[in-house]
Amino acid sequence: MTENRADTVGDRKIVIDLETKKTFDEVGGHHGNHHLLGISFAGVYSYSQKKYFGFYEKDLPALEKIMLAEKPMIIGFNTISFDNPVLQAYFKHCDISKLPQLDILAEIYKALGFRIKLDNVALATLGEGKSGSGLDAIKYFRTGNWEALTKYCMDDVRITKEVYEYGLRHGQLLYPGGGEIRSVKIPWGLKPTIRDLVYEAQSKHRKLKVKYWEFAAGDSKRQVKDTVIEAREVHGSQIKAFCNTEHAEKNIDMGHILEAELTNEEFAHQSTLL
Repeated sequence: MTENRADTVGDRKIVIDLETKKTFDEVGGHHGNHHLLGISFAGVYSYSQKKYFGFYEKDLPALEKIMLAEKPMIIGFNTISFDNPVLQAYFKHCDISKLPQLDILAEIYKALGFRIKLDNVALATLGEGKSGSGLDAIKYFRTGNWEALTKYCMDDVRITKEVYEYGLRHGQLLYPGGGEIRSVKIPWGLKPTIRDLVYEAQSKHRKLKVKYWEFAAGDSKRQVKDTVIEAREVHGSQIKAFCNTEHAEKNIDMGHILEAELTNEEFAHQSTLL
């Protein structure tokens, strides 16, 4: 990240993703040709307004005005190397490179020394991948399928936002490697992490309100659930808990928890008598 850390900019943050009209092969390669790609659509989530926004090419001057006024932190995946230089070609007054940056891919590369696709990070971390590829977006643009184009781009913004927020709450992201799911620590995590909250809930016998994801039997699509749990035992990333909403015991993978909030309500526990 830049010197302007995420904890100093408050809600002046946006998550951004954009789609181009052309591929690098069509403009002579990657080196110095970002300005030739052209933008078909840009998707943004604004934390200050708590809303998603979409910008077609003709609307990009309005996006520049927003950036000049708010000077937000730019959050994205490969934004420093790709989105920023492509977008800069449309801006006359705003120097995007001088805005605070949080490029998720750049932080992963710093930690691991190699790059990972957003789709792989999202599948391992969120249980949900991308809905297509950048080549699909170019096809949508060229065939005039604006509905599919905007949906694809806004899905990418949402997934990037959820990956960023997972990192905030867990202090790490997940990715596939060597036939298993591995973790990578990231620098924008906040305290307490979800792991901290789970252990505090267990030690103080307090109920924990959580939002988590799981796959239903025979279903490849994740289901996001809200519930209140009593964390009885914790072994590594596995939580053996009583689920208040389902009135049953179940095992929850701590890595699948998207949000957690410690309640003031205690749950009964059995002490060991020696």
